[in-house]
Amino acid sequence: MAFPQIGPASISVGLPVAGLARTTLLRRSQRLSHHHLSQAATRRAHSTHRYGRQQQRLFGQRSFSQQSHRPKADSKVNDSKIRWYPIPVGLGVGFLGLVQFYKVYSREKEPQENGEPEKKPKKRPRVRPDGPWQVQIMSTLPLKAMSRLWGKFNELVIPYHLRSPGFRLYSWFFGVNMDEIEEPDIRNFPNLAAFFYRTLKPGARPLDPNPNALLSPADGRVLQYGQIEGGDIEQVKGMTYTIDALLGQNSPSPSLSSSQASLEKLIKPAAQRELEGDEELVKRDEEFASVNGISYTLPDLLSGNKKKRKSDSFDQPKDESVTPSATSVSEVRAELEKGEKAWYDYLTPGSRHVLYYAVIYLAPGDYHRFHSPTNWVVERRRHFAGELYSVSPYLQRTMPGLFTLNERVVLLGRWRWGFFSYVPVGATNVGSIKINFDRELRTNSLTTDTEADRAAEEAAQRGEPYLGYAEATYEAASQVLRGHALRRGEEMGGFQLGSTIVLVFEAPASEHDPETGKHTRGWSWNVEKGQRVKVGQSLGQVDM
Repeated sequence: MAFPQIGPASISVGLPVAGLARTTLLRRSQRLSHHHLSQAATRRAHSTHRYGRQQQRLFGQRSFSQQSHRPKADSKVNDSKIRWYPIPVGLGVGFLGLVQFYKVYSREKEPQENGEPEKKPKKRPRVRPDGPWQVQIMSTLPLKAMSRLWGKFNELVIPYHLRSPGFRLYSWFFGVNMDEIEEPDIRNFPNLAAFFYRTLKPGARPLDPNPNALLSPADGRVLQYGQIEGGDIEQVKGMTYTIDALLGQNSPSPSLSSSQASLEKLIKPAAQRELEGDEELVKRDEEFASVNGISYTLPDLLSGNKKKRKSDSFDQPKDESVTPSATSVSEVRAELEKGEKAWYDYLTPGSRHVLYYAVIYLAPGDYHRFHSPTNWVVERRRHFAGELYSVSPYLQRTMPGLFTLNERVVLLGRWRWGFFSYVPVGATNVGSIKINFDRELRTNSLTTDTEADRAAEEAAQRGEPYLGYAEATYEAASQVLRGHALRRGEEMGGFQLGSTIVLVFEAPASEHDPETGKHTRGWSWNVEKGQRVKVGQSLGQVDM
């Protein structure tokens, strides 16, 4: 195959054509760059002229120009979407609890504003109970601080729309009867503490009609009951604690014990007193009621010392009286006058009276207010600032003397048949024990713990044992009864969660027919162990 040959003539023709093309492109690029440079210079001059004009504008016009763009910015902000990032519920609850605990701790630890703060007393040694490893571990935990924190957590306000589902879930889990609650809209309870301390509809707890019956003081379960023999109370089968460990050893008041002989001479039968004038009757009743039998007859009952202690001048109880209602005073006074013996004559030799006890456990879902089980007079209060172990049935079976270790309020008084005591016992996570007629009582508090530590330190300095309680009297509540009168079924106070109530009372001994063995007279029980009871239900009765 032959190819055309390119000669010199063809080469000479192609070179001039390429040179012409390059020259043409170069000239065009120069013209374009000159055109762009001239346009850039024109724009710079125009912008400089416009900037100069803008500098001559007034301040108000410039502000107006800036404000004219704000609606656009606001509309963009309003139209923007909000992105929510979820936070775990446990983390949020824990954070709120820590913040609240820090506030409470800081407030209670603040030094006194006036003067130097008092020297902090040495802490009392904690009692280490015997028991399995679960009990040993629990005894090392700061249960009182945890309970105070839980109490503050219960007081946190719950969002309005979360209250109804939250309270209903709690009621379903713990078996709360929602139909009995007096408040028709449970969303009106601001927090868990208010829901725990709820009131019931009128008539929800009718009282047993038998006037000789001892009523249940609270809703709960009967754990134990029986007769006290040898000063011991049975906690569970094979495990007991002494009555003086529960109620405290006696500390007689010199003013009351010294007046015993003179007061006995003033006592007359009720029929004779009714014939005297009203003024004389009131005077006799005042003298009659002022005899505080607990002060000088309970040493035998509570295993105390009859001799006057050195610390009597230091341990005089304060009066924390609140005036009771006139109805309570009249009803209790009439009830006490039916007694067969003087109010101060408890368990005298040859009497047919014995001591009984009953223990009632309140679960978290129960009604948490407690009531008076009978007509009686509360003369004294003893506050034991103890521990706050759980009072669950399991720990009652495994921890000896549980009720004698825990914080409790002992109310001492008398009823128709003699001595009567009412003991609300604290427990883990119980925010406080409230007594309606005691204006100064503070339970589960750093203040009361500090006062107890100081009292223990002062007793050690005097070389005396610390009795373990702070005592107050209610003598000023009634000039006639020398105590606070409570009628059967009357509300006395309540718990800020579930706990336990222990009753210790005197009553006529039970008598039986020697042939048939049937009960004939005296005290008899109407309940069984483990039975569920409600306020106003009969625990037992005295058959005449």
